[in-house]
Amino acid sequence: MHATKHPIAIEDNVATFQLTSYHYGQPGSGRKVYIQASLHADEVPAMLVAHFLRQELDRLDAEGRIRGEIILVPAANPIGLSQTIHGTPFGRYDLSTGVNFNRAYKHVAEDLKQSLEGKLGQDAEANVALIRAHARTSLEEWAPITAGGQLKKTLLSMAIDADIMLDLHCDNESVLHMYAGEPLAEAVAPLAALMDAHVLLLARESGGEPFDEACSRLWWDLAEHFGPEVAIPPACVAVTVELRGENDVRYDLAKPDAAALLQYLA
Repeated sequence: MHATKHPIAIEDNVATFQLTSYHYGQPGSGRKVYIQASLHADEVPAMLVAHFLRQELDRLDAEGRIRGEIILVPAANPIGLSQTIHGTPFGRYDLSTGVNFNRAYKHVAEDLKQSLEGKLGQDAEANVALIRAHARTSLEEWAPITAGGQLKKTLLSMAIDADIMLDLHCDNESVLHMYAGEPLAEAVAPLAALMDAHVLLLARESGGEPFDEACSRLWWDLAEHFGPEVAIPPACVAVTVELRGENDVRYDLAKPDAAALLQYLA
């Protein structure tokens, strides 16, 4: 395992934030999994699950049992963690812009519809590799003008080429539920069962460009654009997991949640 520190700042910004990601396994040696917690920085149950995930991943890594690559970002929003209003943590919206931290991610498919014209064929595996390369290039060209935008670019750049992306959140008061794209229903159903989710909510496009759809929706958008003569599978299983309510910060919940997530990845 190695940790990477990502400075989050823009030119002339009065503050610099730091994002930390933990990297397990070897890139290119198998599936890539990206997991982040508390993109809405005041959603603490997600951080606790990420804490137990990190403990287990450290153990598995020491035993040489991790195949492929896993990136874990246990506190995905250092900007939101710094925000308070009258002593109350406020991590859902960027106070400098009013924009939700889980909205306004770049939908790279619009760039890729042009850059991939005439370059795709019937080889699905080759298409996936090429699409991911073009997606990374599209994000490299993204030039946010705010620190919040820079944070979004940094997070999405780590996740855009993942096979599985898990975005851990919680609600104000809720049972455990999940969000995913309609084409991913069959792939996500086992995770919903393992975590005893009460509801799995599906949409082809929910609006506002949330993080999970920035990772997954490009695949079916491109498939629709290029048509059936081109083989484009839904190559990123992206799921938003809502870990009950904001007061459900409990070891007896977080440990089984972390175990279920790892069982899904096994």
